[in-house]
Parts: sequence; structure tokens; C-alpha cells
Amino acid sequence: MVKRLAILTLAILAATVLAYPAYASLVPMSWGFPVFIQNNSMTGLQTASQSATDNEASNIMFGSGSGFGSGLGGILGSAFPNIGQTSLQNAFGSNLAYQNQNQNTIFAYPFISIGGSPVPGMGFL
Repeated sequence: MVKRLAILTLAILAATVLAYPAYASLVPMSWGFPVFIQNNSMTGLQTASQSATDNEASNIMFGSGSGFGSGLGGILGSAFPNIGQTSLQNAFGSNLAYQNQNQNTIFAYPFISIGGSPVPGMGFL
């Protein structure tokens, strides 16, 4: 009787073990060392030039000849000579500017994620 009871107990235990589903909590795991690299470059070239010219001429004549009606020179004789003036000015300017700027940014961090990560590749969220 004891033998039958032991066999029956083992049969019930085997049926229970076989009926109980086998499972495991398998979750995804990801790891790595993501690196963000950003390179910026800016180059600027500026040029400017200007030119100016000033040309002036002035002549003052008091008149010539003889007689009362021939101008101021005729009245006063040769007391007032003719005056002439000429002026020529030139100016030129030029400017050249160059600028170069480089910026490099590197950001890296160790990453491990066990289970679902809301944002792929961002383990700190």
C-alpha cells in the first residue's frame, strides 16, 4: 500500500510539473558607448573699396583794355591782376577682411539598458 501511495504521489507530482507552464522573463539588453560628434566651420571674406576725386578750377579776371566801360581793370589800370587757381585731389581706400572659425564638439557616455528603453540609444531616459 505504501508503494502504491508513493507511485500515485509521484504520478500526481509529475502531472502537476508537466501541466505548469515553463517561462522566463527575457528582456532585451543593450549596451555600448554612443558618441555624438558635431563639426562646424564658418568662413567669411569681406572686401570694400572707395575712391574720391575733387577737381576745382577758379579764374577771376578783373577785365582788360582801356576806357571807362571795359571793366574794373580799365578804371584802375593794372592794379588788380587776373587770379587763377586749379586744384585736383584724389583719394583711394581699400579694405580686406578674412575670418575663419571652427568648432568641434564630441559627447560620449557609457550606455546600458535592461528592458525596454523609451528612446532607443538613450539609456539615461
